[in-house]
Amino acid sequence: MSDRGALAETSFARLAEEQGDITRQVIEHYYRICPGARASFAYHGLDNVPELEGRMVAETVFLLMQWAADPTPTQVEQGTTICHHQDTLEVGPHWYIGLVDAVLAVLFETIPADADEERAVWRAIRVEIVAFIESVRSEFWRKEDEGPLPPFDL
Repeated sequence: MSDRGALAETSFARLAEEQGDITRQVIEHYYRICPGARASFAYHGLDNVPELEGRMVAETVFLLMQWAADPTPTQVEQGTTICHHQDTLEVGPHWYIGLVDAVLAVLFETIPADADEERAVWRAIRVEIVAFIESVRSEFWRKEDEGPLPPFDL
């Protein structure tokens, strides 16, 4: 198998070359799969929702690239981030993985049809992220019962 970090760089470099700024595409996809998140962005974005949307898309791309290259320190960082989103911002696991899924959906549009290994790596990373999110749910002080996270449908 290829180096995951190098593969992530290749994937996102191709995406940037072909699509440029993906913020609008990702956010539109995100709001389709997580319609309730729109009100959360409006609330937390105060007078500049597009800035928050852009920052969250960029953070999600960075998360995916970090996870591909070195998952363990990324998990340490994300453990507090995931809990903070749930407990303080009321952005639960479904919305959290929804943004990951929206980035991956846009990314998958640019992965060549015959790039089976590349697609497999991203699917594996998504499975790892879901497993990690599930593992920190017990640490939430603001309990939630949204149920299991959905499978990735691409």
